[in-house]
Parts: sequence; C-alpha cells; structure tokens
Amino acid sequence: MLGDSRYIYQSFSSIAGAVKQKANYVYGGSWRLQSLSADTDFALAVEEDFKKLDLGFDIRGSNFSFRKNIWRGSKLLDVDGDFFVVLTEQKDTGFPKLQFVEAHRVGDWGDCHEGYVNDSEFYKGRRILTGVIVDDYMSPIAYRIKDDSRKRGFQDIPANSMVHFTDMEWFSQGRGTPTVAAAILDWYDLSETREAQKVKQKINSILTLVESTESGTRDIGRNALGIGGGDSAPGTTYMDSGMIRIIKNGGSLKAHTANDPPEGWLKFTQLVEQSAFYAMGWRREMLDSSSVGGAGVRGFAADINKSIAARRETLEKGYKRLAQYIIAKRAKMGAYTLPEDWWKVSFTKPAEFTVDEGRMRKADLEDLRAGIITATDITERRGEHYDDVIVQRAKELAMLKKVAEDYGHDPAELSILTKPGDILPETDNTNPNNEDDQNMV
Repeated sequence: MLGDSRYIYQSFSSIAGAVKQKANYVYGGSWRLQSLSADTDFALAVEEDFKKLDLGFDIRGSNFSFRKNIWRGSKLLDVDGDFFVVLTEQKDTGFPKLQFVEAHRVGDWGDCHEGYVNDSEFYKGRRILTGVIVDDYMSPIAYRIKDDSRKRGFQDIPANSMVHFTDMEWFSQGRGTPTVAAAILDWYDLSETREAQKVKQKINSILTLVESTESGTRDIGRNALGIGGGDSAPGTTYMDSGMIRIIKNGGSLKAHTANDPPEGWLKFTQLVEQSAFYAMGWRREMLDSSSVGGAGVRGFAADINKSIAARRETLEKGYKRLAQYIIAKRAKMGAYTLPEDWWKVSFTKPAEFTVDEGRMRKADLEDLRAGIITATDITERRGEHYDDVIVQRAKELAMLKKVAEDYGHDPAELSILTKPGDILPETDNTNPNNEDDQNMV
C-alpha cells in the first residue's frame, strides 16, 4: 500500500498538488511555540529560545527547521499514512535533537515469525504490527527501526523515546493508512484510460490528411513508383511543408479532425478525482474554484477549514510532546528553571481559508462589536497571536510619538491613513483674540 500511494503521488500532478496545497494551509507559516505557563519570565524565555534555535533541533541540520517540518509531516500523513520522531541528544552537550523517521524504515525486521518477536531479550514473545511492538493491551512499547549501521540491521526504540504521528481510523490499528490509498484502484483505472487517451492524441496529431479513392484501396500505380501503398510500403505518406499531391478524378483529400479528449471522458476524470480528493479530506475545487459559486462557497470553505483543523489537531498532539522534551532538556542544560506548570504549551494557528476575505473581515468586526467574539479570536483566525499584535502596535505608537517630537509634528497627523486624492483635515489656527474674528457676526 505504501508503494502504491507513493507511486500515485509521483505519477499524478493533481494529487501531488493537492497534497502540497493542503500542507501549505496546515503549516501556513505559523506553528510558533507559545508557553502557557503562569510564570511570564519563564514563558518569554522559552518562546525566545525556540525562535533562536528553530533550525538546530533536527538531527539533519538547518535545512529541516522545527516549524517547517510540520509541512513535511502533513504531506507524509497523506502519502505514507504516518511518520515517527526519535527523541535523542548530542552526546557531548546534551542538546536536544530530533530524528524524523519515514514510514518505510519501521517494519517487521529480523525474526518476527507469525507476527511475534523472537530475537529480542526484552520483547521476545511480544506481538509486532508492522514494526510496532505492543503489549497485551495493544499499547505500543517499542518500535523496530531499520538501521544498517548495526550488525542485525535494525534496532528497537522504546516507546517513551519515540513519537508516532498518525490519525487512526480503527481501534485495532497499529500503523497509519495513507489518505491517498482510499482511491488506489480508481487512480490505477484512471491511469490506464489516460495512457490510452495519450496514444490516441499522438495518433491524431500525426494524421493530417485523409484520402478518398474510387476503389477504397491503395493506388497500385503509386505503389509501383514506390511512393506509398502496397504491402511493403507504409499506408501513411509523410509530406514536407509546401508539397502538392496530385490525385485522380473521383478522389479527394480532407483534413483529419478529432474532437479529443472527449467531453464524457473529461467528466469521468473529474468525477474520479473529486471522489479521491474527498477521501483524503480535500476538495477538487481547490485546484479550480471557478466552478464554486453562490451559497456553495461558504460550505466549500467550511469543509476546507474543518480538514485543516483536523490535520492540525493530529500534528499538534505529537508536537507538544516534542516541545516538552526540548524544554526539559534545555532546562537540564541550564537555559532556564522549570516552574510547576512548565509543560503547558501550545502553537500559533495557521490562518483560516476563505474565498472572500473582505466579507469575513466585515463579519469579524460586526461580531466583535456585538461581543460574541474577541480580538484574540480574530487574530488567531488570521494566523497571528494577539499578544504579538498588541506589542507591535505599542512599538509603532512609541515610534510615531518619537518621530513627531523630533520633527515638530502632532502624532495624530502621522497616524492619519490617506490615499492619493484625499483632502487632509486642516489644523484649526483660529485666534480667539483676533479682532477680525470678534467682529464677525
């Protein structure tokens, strides 16, 4: 199944585009760590620590940042069904490190006859489900990872040193199922029809003229001259641009036309793609939203946001575990002292998907005035953090006051937002002691 889903992802640009697009919305440039500790000094220190060291936690280096790995993780859930993260550290410094492991590296390596481990001192007799070693209650206790650096070719990692990212659909599942796999047979059928259509298109692109003769057969005279027809010559004659072909009375030439691809086949293709996208929690209209209009737009946007929220929930659960491990290790290194509620963490959310940004912002302001939502709700829906917005506004106000004082302006003048053509309000310079003003009736 893993090989099939990866083949489909590599072979169909629409699936690859949908998977990457979904990952873009799930990541959304967000996922900044937020400490929810009541100790504000500790919370600020942790958040700054994660900002500074974002590129240093992944064992493979700075090309794999802690935040951007969310994008890769979302893609893997659709294509592979799951992925894993080993919690490790640098031996000399104790600095926390994360090793992301893809699905194909976890499996029933070694002696696992009939689904039971037979070659491990610690886990002998335990059941193994495609690399997941479980106890009597089907709870994971270790994971078997392929490791060519070891003599046995694998190693067993205890469950408390590994985080398994997946979205289980069945209570008896041990491994994740790729969302792409739900429509594997449909994609293979569509692949065959596409190949046939490509062959048909190539043939139609080669054929340019159709000749009609009185006999309906090849011209024997032309065959004798070696210019087509007969058993030893091709039935198709290739002509260079500008050549004239002479035909006898009763014959005719007409341009070859083909209305391909046929409309019925295009509709069939769209139906298969639409069903496959539904299975992976996405909508085909995301590739071309021109077909969505009217009241369907809101339902369409709601479906997309629900899918993004569900994927975010799956990833956030595991990412909190990673963040807690990093915080504990950094505290052990002396970066900060852990308060009682140090483990309370969250992440900023990606912006909500909308097809009508103006309407959404207008509705947000109306709901804010009505008191049924908060400013925090609005900023989170836009992928921002309210605390960051307030701090940035304070910085901007302080800068406006300083610049106004340096150049002799009223801060209110610098705060006015105008467009070309707007009439600026004039400053009231009326002098109450002016005799002209006093004589006016």
